[in-house]
Amino acid sequence: MKPLNLITLKLTERNLLKNRILSIIVLFVIALFVLWFLCPAIAGIFSASDGHNQFDGENSAMPSYSAPPTPSPTPVTPEPKPLYTYYSIKENKPDHDLSIHVLELDPSNPELLVRPVSSHNNYLFGYAFLSEMSDAWQANAAVNAGFSHSNGLLGGLYVIDGELYTPATGRYPALFLKDGKAFIKDAKTNIRVEGDGVVLDDLFYNKYSEENGLYVFTPSYGTKNRIKKSHLNAYVSNGEVRGLILRSESYEIPKDGFLISAIGKEARARLEKLVKTGMRLELKYDVVIEGEIASGHDWGYECGSWILRDYEIVAPDSDGWVGTLRNRVPRTAVGVREDGTMVFIVVDGRQKGLSDGMTIRELGQKLLELGVKDAANLDGGASSEMIIEGEIVNSPSAGRERMVACGFIIKRKQ
Repeated sequence: MKPLNLITLKLTERNLLKNRILSIIVLFVIALFVLWFLCPAIAGIFSASDGHNQFDGENSAMPSYSAPPTPSPTPVTPEPKPLYTYYSIKENKPDHDLSIHVLELDPSNPELLVRPVSSHNNYLFGYAFLSEMSDAWQANAAVNAGFSHSNGLLGGLYVIDGELYTPATGRYPALFLKDGKAFIKDAKTNIRVEGDGVVLDDLFYNKYSEENGLYVFTPSYGTKNRIKKSHLNAYVSNGEVRGLILRSESYEIPKDGFLISAIGKEARARLEKLVKTGMRLELKYDVVIEGEIASGHDWGYECGSWILRDYEIVAPDSDGWVGTLRNRVPRTAVGVREDGTMVFIVVDGRQKGLSDGMTIRELGQKLLELGVKDAANLDGGASSEMIIEGEIVNSPSAGRERMVACGFIIKRKQ
């Protein structure tokens, strides 16, 4: 039998061993617990594969997680603003029928180009079909414009991009465009040649010679002055008078200047007295709109007679271009609303069962119904024509297109 104190000693050693083992386990658990929260690397080893452990990637040894970049939305190109609104009106009245075509546009639209054009690339003689002009300009729409002389020379004011092609007659209103707004006003032009202390005024400008006087011709008139009688010419090239030349046939217009031609004894004596070879001369003009010199306008184009003025029908019974305005015929007109919107209207006529046409005052009443404030007459009859996207939408009274000297084109800017 073992001694009691030996047994007691072994029990004590076993208890101590158990306590040590228990202490080691406790310390190990505590260490794991501390490492779990303080060391993301250890936590990452023991964490579940679904990644529920959260940590601050910026302050940890583990690389931070970045979500894949959200794809940028594909830019959406806005639908282009409509260039115009076109519609037709049919009316059947007890005594006549009507077919009317209306084209409305907002000239403040920055994508829109609207302007008058002549038949031969801004030269002033000749005719072309409106469809040819429309195609040449790749226009979206086109309407016949105003009046011209029998040789195709435009009948009144035509100024565009700072160049005066033909002067105002002073008898009819003109359609202007400035700062994206259209307006119709009475206008006239003042033209002069000046330099080296000399001023020449009271001039015919780009006008076919029909009477005695001083004429000025620019390259837009053509290559020659078309004068077939004795006349004296001052040839001004690059601002300098290169010589005074007497001719009895057409004489050349300088491409880099202008030509002054004197027809008749008085005009010739005036030119010889005031203009000398070697002088510096400059051609100047002013467009005067109802008493004020205009500046900054994109273009101006002379129409026919007034139809509406400030919501009042002011059309005369006749004018110098077409004679009577009281009969029902095909007509074209341009109007402007209070907000600057332009309205072109083409009325078919001379076609029984389709459209008889309108008098000028009936046209004025229709324009009022369309909300137009000011309006002016354009060339009518067989010249009345409207083209939309390459198609002639009205019914020309001659059964086909008629050649015209000028038109209005509407197109989207490139």
